[in-house]
Amino acid sequence: MNRKILYQLQSVEYEHEFDRKALQSLEGTPGLEKLSRKYQKHYIERVVRLDFTGSGIRVNKNNFPDIHQLLVEACDILQLNYIPELYILWDYQVNGFASGSENPIIVLYSGAIDLLSKEELLYIIGHELGHIKSGHMLYHQMGSIIPVLGEIASVLTLGISSIVGTSLTLALLYWHRMSEFTADRAGLLACQNKEAAMSAMMKMSGVPKNHFDKIKTEDFIEQAREFQDFDYDSLDKIGKAVLIMNSTHPWTVMRAHEILKWVDSGAYDQIIEKHSAIKKVSGSTGTMPCLNCGFEITGKEKFCPGCGTRFGRR
Repeated sequence: MNRKILYQLQSVEYEHEFDRKALQSLEGTPGLEKLSRKYQKHYIERVVRLDFTGSGIRVNKNNFPDIHQLLVEACDILQLNYIPELYILWDYQVNGFASGSENPIIVLYSGAIDLLSKEELLYIIGHELGHIKSGHMLYHQMGSIIPVLGEIASVLTLGISSIVGTSLTLALLYWHRMSEFTADRAGLLACQNKEAAMSAMMKMSGVPKNHFDKIKTEDFIEQAREFQDFDYDSLDKIGKAVLIMNSTHPWTVMRAHEILKWVDSGAYDQIIEKHSAIKKVSGSTGTMPCLNCGFEITGKEKFCPGCGTRFGRR
């Protein structure tokens, strides 16, 4: 499949509204960002990098070159202005994750590599790059460390701080779930194949390997569309959100439903058409106009010299 590079793509263009609202609430928490950056810099980031350097297998152009090429392609399509390190970790989940805010890395589980097609794997890689491009990593990591800090503070304050810590943890987990919707959109923009995104979701949901040749994405799509009567707002109102309130990810079918709703709105096609056509305008000169102000750029800039628009990672 001939996938299109999405020149000058910015994460805000495909950001899910639930993600945006939940993040705005978090950003209003006094001192949270300062605390998050401190622990990222002095503890979490170093430990995570040490862990995967010591126990994971690093992917590069010489070691697993086919997987590395998918990473490079996804970074190019999504216009991330650098290539994160990628590691393989033994686990037979069909999944992966990104970690670290200053120098993010991506980890793919062996199950994802063994059980996904190249286009499905590109969807997963694009999903993790979406987290990085949107700057999700800082608060993702804090969702795992706040409970620990809360327990320590609770001992020192006779349990009072545990109440604050619990509410903040739930807020972080809620936003984490909402950020998955944004990352799913990035995954689709990377693979540019709705059926591959749906079949990847199905395999993540638990389709047995010996049934892969029987996967019917149209049935899963129908199931996802039926989920519209149980959207996230409704779940909160009727109390069913309790089922996933301690989870970092929303239900897989719910995620599929949100992707389809986005595609049906026409927003996905608009982004593909808008950003893949830019290069044609000034292709002979090797430059392209900034979408915001028209200033001629090469496409390698992090910021537009004409208006200051930031390209690549937000």
